[in-house]
Order: sequence, then C-alpha cells, then structure tokens
Amino acid sequence: MSIDASTHDSPTPADAVVAALDGSRRDHAVIDWASAEAVALSAPLHLVHAVDLGTPLSAYGELLTSPDIVDRIEQESTRVVTEARARVESARPGLPVTTALPTGSPSGALLAAADGARVLVVGSARKNRAERVVLGTTSMSVVAHAPCPVVLVPENASTTGDGRVVVGIDGSEHSKLAFRHALDAAAYRGKTVTTVTSWNVEVENGVVVTEPGTPEWESVDGRYRAMAERTIAADREAHPEITVTVEVHHGRAADTLVDIAEGADLLLVGSRGRGGFRGMLLGSVSQRVLALATCPVAILHQQ
Repeated sequence: MSIDASTHDSPTPADAVVAALDGSRRDHAVIDWASAEAVALSAPLHLVHAVDLGTPLSAYGELLTSPDIVDRIEQESTRVVTEARARVESARPGLPVTTALPTGSPSGALLAAADGARVLVVGSARKNRAERVVLGTTSMSVVAHAPCPVVLVPENASTTGDGRVVVGIDGSEHSKLAFRHALDAAAYRGKTVTTVTSWNVEVENGVVVTEPGTPEWESVDGRYRAMAERTIAADREAHPEITVTVEVHHGRAADTLVDIAEGADLLLVGSRGRGGFRGMLLGSVSQRVLALATCPVAILHQQ
C-alpha cells in the first residue's frame, strides 16, 4: 500500500527552488526563505515532503506498511504540504508553487527532486545561539551529494539580513566558483560581497608569526591578500556594479567565516568536487561552518 499523492505529485519544474519539508517547526524558515529566493530569481517554487514507509514507527516493531499507519501518515503528509502551500500563497501571491509527496528514502527523494533545480533549501535545528546547528542524516547527505547548490537555513533565520553576501576565498577552484555565485546572489540583494580569507599558523623568516603589526605579520597578511585578489580578479572586473570588500583575518577558517557572516543575507562556501564518485564528503571547513553559522549557508560543489 502506498500514499495517494495524486494531488501532490508534480515533478520538479526546471530551474525551480526546491524546499525540503520535514513537518517540524523549522519548516517555516525553509518555506519563507525559499519562497523569497524564488521571487527574487523569478523561479517556480517546489515543496517536497518525503516519507519513508519502510521505517519502523516504534520500538515495538510496528511498520509504516500497516494500512492504518499508512492512512495516518498520508493525512499528516498531506497536511504538511497543504499548509506549506497555503503559507506561500498567502505571503507570495502569484508565485508558481508545486508540491510533491515522494515515498522512499528521504535523502534519495530529495536528491531526485533536486535534479535540474536552481537550488535546494533544507532546514536545520538549533536550540539556542550557544549551541551548534543539529544536522540530521538526511540534511547532511543531501548537502554532501546534491546535484545543485544547497542552502541550509537555521531555524530562526530571517529571509533578509544586512545586505551582505559573504564568501570564503582560499585560492582554490571551488572558492572561485563560490565567488561567482556570490556575485550572482549579490546582484538581487544588497549588491555587496565580502570575501573572507584567513590564515592561522605561519612561519616567516624562521619565526612563527604571532604578533600583529610586526614585519612578519604584515608580510604574511599581504601575501594572503594578494592571493585573494588574484583569485577573484577576473570575475570582479566583469561585475563592476557589485561592491566587493576583501578581508583577511588571522584565525581558523570556519570560525572566521561564521563570525564575519553574522547577520549577513547569505554565506557561501565552496566544497570538494565529486572526483571518482558522485558526492564526496564535505570538507572539515564546510562541516564546521554548517554547524556554527547563524545565517543561511550555501554549499557549492565543483562540477
């Protein structure tokens, strides 16, 4: 027996913003951010709530394949997408909205829905600002394997911040990709991009650099700034309408990015390419940023 999704079985429209719903209170942040993004991009919005009918419902072994259980799950799942759609239509009248209730592995269903999408928006949970974001296995798998950019929206995130788009630059190809996306994102936000480059332990002339203002410190700082400027030069020149601020800081990369991006519209981080198989695991910087950031975070994969 399977869920009757006849009224919620739309395929993902081309270049849609896909919002992943899980039926929890954090759906509101996902819906609001995704719908605002869809309006800004003039893109359709696709709401997806995946249900795994093969997962035991309780420790007593009651399976979701029981007819009574399936009926209850069908009603609850339908309620989730119906209320989500109503929230969008109330706040964003005229925005094209479709819904889907795929069954099976939530990760697999969301990855399939993201194929051909402009961006996939997922939620995260944080009990308070002193704690890390809690990423479930579904969210982490989707972030690591998605065929399109993924935006993680913390539960209390606003649909708009202070107008800045913040992006990490380390000289790699994936940071170049992230900068290009940052320019695109800034074009319909506050038109400002802040690039952040950090360095931690460096040795200059045989000395471990620890004192700000010393010749060794200035030399290292200048070297990293020059690297950041080279990395973004071509794309920056192609978009003179975007104000770009280059910042270089001493400290751990992820912590620095999170601190600088506090209150920003969006923080972008490039991640590894896929290499020999689809969906390499996220690097340590990306994982820590996802765990600590209080603003929406976009993870971009090198194709």
